[in-house]
Amino acid sequence: MGLIKKTSIEEYWNTTMPSQSSKWFKKVMSRNRFQLILRFLYVSDHSRNVSRQHPAYDPASRFRSLLSFMNKQFCRFLVPERELCVDETLVPTKGHNVMRQYIPSKVAKFGIKFWMLCESATGYILQMSVYRGRHFDPVPAGILQGTRVVVDLLTSSSLLNKGYHIFCDSYFCSINLASHLLQNLTYITGTLRIFRPMPNTIKNANPGQGTAVYMRKGELLCLAYKDADNKKPVRMLSTFHSAQELPSGRPKLVNSYNKNMGGVDTTDAIMKAYSGQRKNKKVHKKVILHLFHRILHNAYILYQKNTCDIPMKSRVKFLQSVVESLSAENVDQISRRRARQRKTTVVDLPGKKEKDCCVCSDRRRGGQRRRSRTACARCGKGLHSGCVRLHQGCQEE
Repeated sequence: MGLIKKTSIEEYWNTTMPSQSSKWFKKVMSRNRFQLILRFLYVSDHSRNVSRQHPAYDPASRFRSLLSFMNKQFCRFLVPERELCVDETLVPTKGHNVMRQYIPSKVAKFGIKFWMLCESATGYILQMSVYRGRHFDPVPAGILQGTRVVVDLLTSSSLLNKGYHIFCDSYFCSINLASHLLQNLTYITGTLRIFRPMPNTIKNANPGQGTAVYMRKGELLCLAYKDADNKKPVRMLSTFHSAQELPSGRPKLVNSYNKNMGGVDTTDAIMKAYSGQRKNKKVHKKVILHLFHRILHNAYILYQKNTCDIPMKSRVKFLQSVVESLSAENVDQISRRRARQRKTTVVDLPGKKEKDCCVCSDRRRGGQRRRSRTACARCGKGLHSGCVRLHQGCQEE
C-alpha cells in the first residue's frame, strides 16, 4: 500500500468508481479478511506479558521478539564496510504510550525513539535498539546516555575490536567514549558539545572564516572550525584523522564527517517515499509495520550488493517484485478455489425425489437430517443450492 497511495484502506477494495478501482487487492484477499488480519496482528505471546505494575514489565514486549530476530539476521547477511554511523530515528505517533518521546528537531516531533547503527555508504541497518524512556532504561552513574548507546550497539553486533570507524553527532560523542573505543580497536569521529570536557584552547577558540584550530593528545585529535563568519565554530573529535586540510582550507576531518554521517537520515528519507503508514491507535502495530519497512530497505541493499541483473532493478521495481512473489501463491489458491466453486452446480431431481444434503445433513444419533430436491451436477450427491460453496472434494463419477 506504500506503492499505491489511497486515502483509506477501504478505498483499495472500492469498486463503485471504476476509474479509481484496484482489482489486484480483491484478487489477493477480501477487505474484511485483511482488516481482521490487521486487527489481530501480533508478533509476541501475549499470555507471557506481565502487568504494568510488575517489576519485570517491558513496554516494548509486543514487538521485542521481532526486533531481536531482525538484529540477528541483519548482522548475519552482510559484512559492513569500515565506516559506520550511529544516530536516532522516530516512529511517528501521537498515541498515548510510556515510550513516546518528544524531539523538536525531528519533522514528526512525537514518536517511539530507536537508536540505529548503519553502514554509512548504503544506510544498511546493522542494529536497532528501542529507547523505552528514562524509567525503563536508566543510565548508570558516571556514564553518558550516548556512550552507553554506542557501546551497546557495537557490542550487540559484535563489531568491537575489528577496526571499524564510527561517525556520530554531538549527542553521542565525547572524549570518554573515544578513549573507550580506542581501547577496543575502534575509531570514532564526531562533533562535540561545548559543555563536554575538552581542551580549553578548543572550547574558547574563535577561528576566522575557513580556518581551524587543532589540539592533539596521543590518538585524540580535537579541532574548532568555522565555515562562515555568520556561523558559530564547530568543535570536533577524531581518533582516526590527522590535521590535514583540503586545497580549499577545509579540514579533511570535516569533509569525512559530512560524507559518512548521513546513513540514518538517508534511510529515513528513502523509507518515507514508499511508506504505507496510517494512523493507528495501537502503537505496537505501527512499530511492527515500521520494522517490516526496515526489513525491505535492507533487503534491497543486499540485492544491490549481490545481484547479477543488468540493468539493476530500481527500488520501486524491487518492491513490486517482492509483492508479486509473496502474493502469487495466495492468488493462485484463490483462483483455483473460485474456479472449483464455479464448476460446482446443482440440478433438480426428477419428480418428487429427495436426497440427504451431503453438506448440512447429519444422520448420526442426535443429528438433524436435511433433505434436498437438488443434487450436485458432477457427483450426483444431494446438495442444497446454498451449500454449494461448502461442497469440497467433488469428483465426477
